[in-house]
Formats: sequence, structure tokens, C-alpha cells
Amino acid sequence: MPQYQSRFIDIDDQIEACRRVFASDKKWTVVRGSDLEEGESQGLPVWSKHVGDPILESNITHRIDYALFMVAALENDNLIREAPAIVGCQTESACTHAAQPS
Repeated sequence: MPQYQSRFIDIDDQIEACRRVFASDKKWTVVRGSDLEEGESQGLPVWSKHVGDPILESNITHRIDYALFMVAALENDNLIREAPAIVGCQTESACTHAAQPS
């Protein structure tokens, strides 16, 4: 059975990094990811501007799909100066709420 190490994130560092990005006059996008897991691609994750959006409730994205979203964000002018939160497109919350109007 593989051993897993706990990773501790210094939230203060993340807050400071985002503060600097948000204050920048450059084009930027900060992707707020969900919990990541290994697995085959399920497709481009769904996203919302609001962390509390029900579509994000499942809180899981495959690592490969997180990377897919990051690449797609480079070509999506709607995401410039935005901080979208993402979740896997085939998660229960995405499937339940994707077709509903916001």
C-alpha cells in the first residue's frame, strides 16, 4: 500500500500571491481548483465565478482536467482578470446544476 504524505499549504503565502496578481496591470487568470485526483480525462471542467455555487459542490477534478482548463484559459478572453473556481464536468454537482440557469 503506498504511503501518502500530508501537504501543508501556507495560506498566508497564497493570499499574498493572489493579492499581488490581482493588483497587477497584466492579463491574468487565477484558477481556484477543487480537490485533485488521478484518473482519465473527463473533459473540460465546469466553472463558476462564485465559490459557493452549487455546481462546485462535488469539489473534485482530475489532475489532467485541471491542466486542460489551465491551457483553455489561455485562449479564453472571458477569463482575463477573473478567478474561476472549477469542478470536474462529470461530477454529480456538475451534472445536476450545469443545465439549470444561474
